[in-house]
Amino acid sequence: MVNKIVWLAIFLFSVSISAQDNSEDTALISATIKNYFDGYIHQDSVLLHRAFDMENGAMKVPETDKKGKEIVVNRYFRDLIPKWASREPFAPEIMANSALEIQNIDMVDGKISSAKISMKVGETTYIDILSLQKINQDWKITNKIFVVQED
Repeated sequence: MVNKIVWLAIFLFSVSISAQDNSEDTALISATIKNYFDGYIHQDSVLLHRAFDMENGAMKVPETDKKGKEIVVNRYFRDLIPKWASREPFAPEIMANSALEIQNIDMVDGKISSAKISMKVGETTYIDILSLQKINQDWKITNKIFVVQED
């Protein structure tokens, strides 16, 4: 009986440690996503660089080829972020009507994660699916796909 209690205590202790690690990583992932949103809204390249894998990260962008066929093209964050950061600032009405909602975070072994977010920018709502990876102890967005949600 004592043996069972000891094993139960060890199991509960390890679950508690794991839950603490998960909640800490979840908070760090949320901070990375918030850096993305705030950096995008405020054209802040420092926050955007904190959020994205600038070396290898990419966004899938739907486009139409010369023949009118729908395709998806990789656009690397190292090329996109400077454009996002150098845009004209959003009008005050757009800024006032912008919001981030993190709808879901799913993490595996404290190393990789996916997140679904809703990002409202003025009258446009983007639904993003983000892949994140812990790189040198920092959570970075390594891949992004998105759709524009129709209201």
